[in-house]
Formats: sequence, structure tokens, C-alpha cells
Amino acid sequence: MKKVIFLGMMFLMALTVQAQKRCVVLDFQVGSNVTEEETDGISYIFRSNFQPEGYTKLEQVLVTRTIRDFGYSRTEMTQQEMIKIGRNLDANIVVVGILNKFMDEYSVDIRVIDVAMGNTLVNESGNFMKDSYRDSMEKTANNLAKKLSGDAGGKAISSSKKTVSPGYTDLGLPSGTIWKNFNATGFYGYDEAVSQFGNRLPSKAQWEELKAECQWSWTGSGYKVTGPNGNSIVLPDAHYRDCSGSVNNVGSGGGYWSSSPDDSDSAWNLFFNAGNVFIYCSRRCNGYSVRLVQD
Repeated sequence: MKKVIFLGMMFLMALTVQAQKRCVVLDFQVGSNVTEEETDGISYIFRSNFQPEGYTKLEQVLVTRTIRDFGYSRTEMTQQEMIKIGRNLDANIVVVGILNKFMDEYSVDIRVIDVAMGNTLVNESGNFMKDSYRDSMEKTANNLAKKLSGDAGGKAISSSKKTVSPGYTDLGLPSGTIWKNFNATGFYGYDEAVSQFGNRLPSKAQWEELKAECQWSWTGSGYKVTGPNGNSIVLPDAHYRDCSGSVNNVGSGGGYWSSSPDDSDSAWNLFFNAGNVFIYCSRRCNGYSVRLVQD
């Protein structure tokens, strides 16, 4: 009888292990103004706290050895190479990220890639100061794990078919979001932008999707953003106006508001320069550009 019970328990354990999907978490890529040592430390904190339900994380030594055997460069690894690593390790998903620093603030953007399909399942981004990186990475890891598990707060925007209005472009995004072809005129404070444009002002999630799902190519005066269906829009380097009224980053960058607040004094926006694109949190009194989505 004991032998039967033991065999039954072993069978159930085998089924549980078989049901677990496999997850590869790559070390973050080294972005602008950060060292490899900084990136390694922050990657480790994220990886330690990332525990998605239903997934088994593969040992990092195995992942590192596979990358080395393929001869890939961690900093310059393409998405195709990341997917190849995942397939070689028989993984279902690959988690990738990049760490940047802008002035004294870090910015991290993380994506979960479906190895079989090659598309982004969910993503998460955040900003933090050096003295809060442990708490920030723990929160980021937990948020991403919840999204991957399909919690209500992390579900992707549902896709819907729309008639494309004149002056807009369908980029073939999973959410069905349709983007305007050109900016609204001038700079706007956050409260002004929300009041004037309402639902046509893109959310943080919509900017994150645009960043994750599209190919971004620097033109010398902005970014050409090409969607999964091959259609594209251009986001010009529109600079920005700081809270004192001075115009900054002329010829080298710009910011675009989202509709998503952070707290009573700040809100989320997309910010870019010639080398990087960030999802960033800024003071509401800053004057940024506005690019609308179809209501």
C-alpha cells in the first residue's frame, strides 16, 4: 500500500513539473550612462524577485554558458539571437531588459518575449534613484510577474478593429491602437494636455506597446516608428520646455505626454534622444509635445 501511495505521489510530482513552463531571464543590456557593474547588480535584484506563477526559471549559469557557446555579445544581442537562446534551452519565454541613466535617475525597460511566436507578451518600465533600486526592482519584478500571470491589473489592452480616420495610421499593433500622423501644435503642460485632448491622449501602456512592438530608427531629426504590419509614423525631435519656460534639447531629443499620472506633481511620458527611447516620469509643469491616438 505504501508503495502504491509513493508511486502515486511521484506521478503527481512529474505531472506538476511537466506543466511548468520554462523561463529564461537574461541580464539587462547596458544602456546609456551606466556601467556593466551597475547593470549586473540591478539585474540580479530583478532576477531574484521575478517569480512568475506557472514558470520555472532556468539556472543563470546555464543561460550564461549558452550565450557564451553561441558567441553572442550581451550588450549587442538582437531579439532574434535572444529567441535563439530561448529555443536552444527549450524555454517558453525570454525576459529581456535594458538599463539607462538620465542625469541622476535610472530607467529600466523590460519585455517578456514569447519564444514560439517571437512577439512581446507583456512589458514593464520604471524610473528610480540609486538609493531605491532594491525596492524599485522588487516592485518591477512583482508587477511583471502579475502581468504574465494574467492578473486584472496587467492584462493587455484588448484588440478591436476600427475604421482608420484620415490623418491616422494603423501600425498593426496587438491592441488595435491607431496613431495620428503628426503632432499637435506647440508644447503642453500635463494638465493642459489631459484637459484639451481627453481620451485621444495616449496612455502609458499605449506608449509602452509602441516602444515594444515597433522598430525605431533615428532619422537625424526624430524617429521613424515602423509597426508590425510595415506601416510607419514619424515622431520628430520636438525638444521640450522646462518648468521655468526655457526650451531644452534642441536638436537632440524631445518628450511626449501620456495620459497616465504618477502622483500629484508628476506624470508619465515618452522621452527620446538619438540613442535611446525612455518611458519616463516628469513634472507636470514641463512642456512636452502631444501625439494623439484615434478615439
